[in-house]
Amino acid sequence: MTDQLLTVLKILLLALIYLFFARVLWAVWSEVRTPVAATPGTGKGRAKKKSVPKGASVFVVIEPKQHRGRTYTLSNALSIGRVDDNDIIIDDDTFISSHHARIEVRPEGVWVVDLKSTNGSFVNGQRLTGERSVRKGDRIQVGSTVLEMRS
Repeated sequence: MTDQLLTVLKILLLALIYLFFARVLWAVWSEVRTPVAATPGTGKGRAKKKSVPKGASVFVVIEPKQHRGRTYTLSNALSIGRVDDNDIIIDDDTFISSHHARIEVRPEGVWVVDLKSTNGSFVNGQRLTGERSVRKGDRIQVGSTVLEMRS
């Protein structure tokens, strides 16, 4: 090979490496930046509750990306599912059951209950069997939707 061809290949390889690092940085940036809260009650994944009582627990959607930042306030109980009689309606996720899970306030804290859903519910990546208490920072996954307890 000629020296000119080797130089062109070196430059091409260097450009590909820079593009790769740029893509990695973009992916990291999009994951760590603070999500903008969407207005509850609009579009898919809407919430029925709008007021935020003092001391109430707040759940924020982490995944999927198109619903990231939506917030739901837990005052007494929140039901999660695909049909309209749920408090958190996620009708664009085919892995969520009609009545998938319920998050409720009890005297001993906040609990999540799987409602015998087909694909199950997960807390911090572990499959939920029955019910489990959750606290700030815990992540609840129903279908491909992940909610994080913020307060």
